[in-house]
Formats: sequence, C-alpha cells, structure tokens
Amino acid sequence: MFSLINIAIFFLWLVSAIIDYADFCYLWQLKEYRWDRFRDFTSTYQGKTYWLKYRLLWRSIIAIGVAFWPINDALTVKYFLILLFVVDLGYNVWKLAKRKLLHPKPTAKAVLIIILSILIEGSIFVLTRDWNIFLILLIIRFFVLSGMVILLGKPTTLLKKRLIKKAKEKINRQTNLTVIGITGSYGKSTVKRFLAHILSSQFRVIVTPGNINTEIGVAQFILKNEFQTGDILIVEMGAYREGEIKMISDMVKPQIGILTAINEQHLSLFGNIRTTQRTKYELLRSLPASGLAITNSDNFYCREFLPELPCAVATFGAEADFQPTCLIKEIKASRHNLSFTLSLANQDWPFELPIIGEHQVFNLAPCLLVAQHLGLSLETIRKSFSSLSSPIMIRHYGRCEIIDDSYNSNPNGFKAALDILSKFPSEKKRIVITRGMLELGEQSEEIHQQIGGEISFMADELVIISPDNSPALQRGQVEKYRLNTICIYSPEKLVTYLRGLRDTEAVILLENRLPSLAMQEILTNG
Repeated sequence: MFSLINIAIFFLWLVSAIIDYADFCYLWQLKEYRWDRFRDFTSTYQGKTYWLKYRLLWRSIIAIGVAFWPINDALTVKYFLILLFVVDLGYNVWKLAKRKLLHPKPTAKAVLIIILSILIEGSIFVLTRDWNIFLILLIIRFFVLSGMVILLGKPTTLLKKRLIKKAKEKINRQTNLTVIGITGSYGKSTVKRFLAHILSSQFRVIVTPGNINTEIGVAQFILKNEFQTGDILIVEMGAYREGEIKMISDMVKPQIGILTAINEQHLSLFGNIRTTQRTKYELLRSLPASGLAITNSDNFYCREFLPELPCAVATFGAEADFQPTCLIKEIKASRHNLSFTLSLANQDWPFELPIIGEHQVFNLAPCLLVAQHLGLSLETIRKSFSSLSSPIMIRHYGRCEIIDDSYNSNPNGFKAALDILSKFPSEKKRIVITRGMLELGEQSEEIHQQIGGEISFMADELVIISPDNSPALQRGQVEKYRLNTICIYSPEKLVTYLRGLRDTEAVILLENRLPSLAMQEILTNG
C-alpha cells in the first residue's frame, strides 16, 4: 500500500514541479534572465501582485500549516501531500482551460534550468527523506529556480563571449559586406524594415529578423546564416545598460550607423537620460573614419556630440535652425496616406506614400540618406518609397476600425498614435486602450500625466488595462473634455468589453501590448 502511495505522490509531484518551474522560468526568460529587468518588474503593480499567486502564496500557507501541524505519522502527511497535489492538479487544469498556463520558449537554457531545478528539489528530499522538508521545498520553488538562473549566469556569460567571438570572426571574413547598425530609443525596427525594402531594389540585403537586437541574439543570427551572397547586413542594436551596443558594434563592425532618437524609454534601467545617450552613442563612436553617422538633428541628445565623431555625419530633421542634411518639410498626414517634402542640397523632393502617421517621415529620412550614400538615385529611392507598406496596421473588428500600435510603446510613439487617431472622423467614437508605458523610471508619473491630457483632448473613452499607470493617466486628464475613463484589469472582462463594441461605429487605438486573450478576440473576429 505504501509503495502505491509513494508512486502516486511521485507522479503528482513531478507534474506539479514541471508546471511550477515552467511558470517561474517563463518570467525569468521574459526578463531575459536579467536582475535589473526583474527588479524593475517587482516595482510595478503586476510585479507586486505576482507574489500573491496561488503557487507562491496560498499553497505556501497550506504547506506551512501541514508542515508544522503536530503530526508524527508519516502516512498522514503523505495523505495530506496527495490532497495538496490533487488541488494543485485541479488548479493547473483550470489554468490550462483558461489558456493561462505559462511556459517559456523551449530553449536549451530554459530546459536546463527547469530540469536542474527539479533535480535539486528531488535530490534534497531523497537525501533527507523527511516529508516535512518535502513540504518546505514546495514553498521555496521560486527561489530554487532563481538560484539556477544565478548558477548558470557565469557559464552563460562565457558561452556568450565564445559565440560573440565566433560571430565576429565570421563577419570579419566577409570583406564585401557593408554593415549598417541602427539604434535609438524608438523607431529602430521601423527604420530597419524601411531600409531593407529600399536597399533591396539594388542590393542583396540581409537583415536581423523581428526584435533580435541583443548581443547574443545578433551573434546567434550571424552564426546560423551565410553572408557570401549578401551585399548589405542591417543590424538592429538594442540595450538596457551601458556597453551593450559597443559589444554588438565591436562584433559586426558597422560602416554606417543610424541613431533614430533618444528619449526616456527604459529610463528605469539606464538610470538617467545621459546614460541612455552614452549607450546609444556607442554605435556612432564605433564607426571608422571612412564611415557615416546619421542621426536626428532635432533631438538635442542625438546632435550634441556629433562634432566629436571622426567620420562623416549626415542629419535629418524638421528644424531648419540645426541645418540638417535632409530637411523635412510640408508634412501632411491623413488616415490613408502621408505626403511630405525632403530637401537635400537645396533641392526639394516631394513624396506621397500609402502609409499612416506623420512621425514615419522621421523613419524614412535616414533611409534616404543611407540609400543616397550607397549610390541609389533619388528616382530609384522614390520608386522604392512608393511601394512601402504602413508599419501601423488598421484592422477591422465588426463595425470598428482598430489602430494596432500594440507592438510596443514609448512617449513619442504614443503621441504619434494619438495623432493618427485624431485623423478619423469625429462622428466615430474614439477609444484608447492602453496599459501605459513601461520602464520610464522617475519620469513615469510626469509623462503619463502628459499623455493623459492628450488622450482627453483626442479621445472619447480611455480604457486602462493595468493599474500601474492608471492614477497618473487619470490625473493628467483635462476635465472640460469629459473623457470617459474605464479601468479593466481582467483579460476576460476586456474581451467582454470589446465584444460590446463590435456593432459600434468606433475607432480604437491599441497602444502597447494587450493580453493575448483580447488580441486573439480581435484577430479571429476581424
């Protein structure tokens, strides 16, 4: 009888351990196994309530109660364990049915962390053979897995350095490859996409995919791909701390560098705007004397140190006082297209493109400067511009139009998206759905209040889906505009709210990421 009980406990424990450690590893992977990002997460409402989850709080309370109950009979403790694991199983089945069961991407590192955590927990019990210790192990699972993250930190760093070294050697062998680096607080992915499209008309272009922009991500991309048939490699470069863009630049040796803009994005990780500036400037400072640095002359932090660079410099901007190489003029944006004029060497070049958002001009201008530097005629560039597709999608959801800006969010991007919202007819109900912006540090309160004021002017209704920035967004609203504000923190309730809008003549701005349940509702019922 005892052996059957032990077998039942083993299998129930194994299922529980796999699911728990997968959930904890999901969070760490989401934060890229970085303590600075995890620490910032714990300062948010979502991070604080994370500790109230069943497997962290309520199950721990039950386990402590059983562990310290004055019971000396091992069989009774085993029955308690079976009951606890059955409750665990029921909870996880419910989570699975609700599509709330989280797990990391099955990378080698994630799988190793989960396996080691399970082995550590199992080994401790086997060595002690104490059923009360078994209960304690349930309580400290998060810390066991976090310990594995720390333990694998040094080997991961060594592996990362080895991969970066191999990637650097591989790129150095590609003597005919021109490398273009792109960094900035925002706009990197859009500039990368535009630039790849434009240069593809004349060159064989290779580009880092999606949001691959870290040193290890870029290194892995290089090692998995061949470059003998390529002419241009475009590399997006992201960072959360000083030195990370320099590491990527040292690896790929860019000849052309684009710095899109610098703002408060990720300020909670960088600490201050000057650290952000130094970090972004690592790309421009890495360029050779024969290289070309391109940046936004309207942005003080972008233009400040340009005289210190040894390479050629080209700038773009709408402020003529800063004498940009490419002056942006006469921007006119509608909800269908965008027209503007780019002035180079005192010659005006008008454009009209089927994309939305006047801010996109600042993503197109650096592309023109690169293309011109590489020998493309302005007529060829114009032709490539005309076939570009809009980065911000307009979706349909019942009778609603959806402005999908849910990829990410930063102060400038949020304001640009609100400007797009304002282009829609005032007869339509204008709705903004947002969780606010993340990692803005000490500036978060002030920035969200400013955004709250702009929303109250542009929209009829604001739906806030995270409590972190809700007070600041509401404090910034201008009362006379009578903005209706709703707080919906449950994904299920958000889906119910969306379904109630399907028969409404409305335009909805999705700003920053939505819960997957809500996004799925929009995508499957468009």
